[in-house]
Amino acid sequence: MQTNEIRITIKAPPEEVFEYTIEPKNTHLWVKGAGKETVDTQQIGLGTKYINNYGVLTVTDYDRDKFFELTNNETEYLCSYSYRKISDQETELIYFEYMKNGSELSDPMKQKSFNKLKEILETN
Repeated sequence: MQTNEIRITIKAPPEEVFEYTIEPKNTHLWVKGAGKETVDTQQIGLGTKYINNYGVLTVTDYDRDKFFELTNNETEYLCSYSYRKISDQETELIYFEYMKNGSELSDPMKQKSFNKLKEILETN
């Protein structure tokens, strides 16, 4: 089974990194190819559906400021974001993705997307 894991340290509090990455209006600014992203609920939480160029991704696990998981039930794609507090002003973001059916990832996330996210958050 192919997996993809990306780790990056961002000079921003975990709460800020979490809020920025789950906000659909921000996704296209740091994830190449995502396009405009929308959600089907006012409050993001378990069961929320994100719709973008990659399909419909459902929130299947959620622990505010700590963990966020999305699953595409049609393709069996799963990705997760873990937010580890290093200090009040520094966060390690750990991204992990794989196909639950064991197939290859067709378009794995790239380090440069997370470098862009780091740049955005550290200059704001």
